[in-house]
Amino acid sequence: MQIEIKKCMPRNKVALGATLGAQHMENLYQSIAKQTIPAGEIVILNFKGIEQVNGSYIKTTALWVFLCGQMAVNAPKASIPPRHFSDLRPYDLYVAVSDLSPDVRNEFNDFLQPRRIPMLLAKRFNGKKIEEAVLLGHLDDALRMTLGALVKHEVATAPRLSDLYPNENITVTAWNNRLNDLHALRLVRRIRSGRSWEYQPLTEKIIWE
Repeated sequence: MQIEIKKCMPRNKVALGATLGAQHMENLYQSIAKQTIPAGEIVILNFKGIEQVNGSYIKTTALWVFLCGQMAVNAPKASIPPRHFSDLRPYDLYVAVSDLSPDVRNEFNDFLQPRRIPMLLAKRFNGKKIEEAVLLGHLDDALRMTLGALVKHEVATAPRLSDLYPNENITVTAWNNRLNDLHALRLVRRIRSGRSWEYQPLTEKIIWE
């Protein structure tokens, strides 16, 4: 699904502050609370026409979706239920952004990098599929290599990657740990295949910058 930020604020080109971010996300907050969004959905926040954002706005929009997705991996059954529909809750979601101006892109990188969070900037997407993306924020070298391998092969298991890259001297357990980390960072999906997991990247192609 796509949320066009400009349509939330047609007379303004700036998106500043947590309060405004919460207003723009209210429909999404409520849909998640009612569980009307399919699990595994990619939420693409489209910033076309927006010239300025700040960290508080990112925190209540893109980061909020990211953290809900992480909770679905790390704490799928939260011990304390949310008190309000805008509270974080475990929900299997992925987030990407699109159409960032240079200033907005810099703001996202400045926000994500110190938090060691990666996020996809979708350059081409069609419906629920991201065809090409740039990686924003932070991702360490080992996970970059693993994500690149997964994008190249489209779908793989840890044993399969171990077979494909025998010269890398990476054990199946290490491959599995890397794939799990990418899943927790909401960059790949995973699907149960027999007794193992298959992993699939959110994007068909990554432009490394």
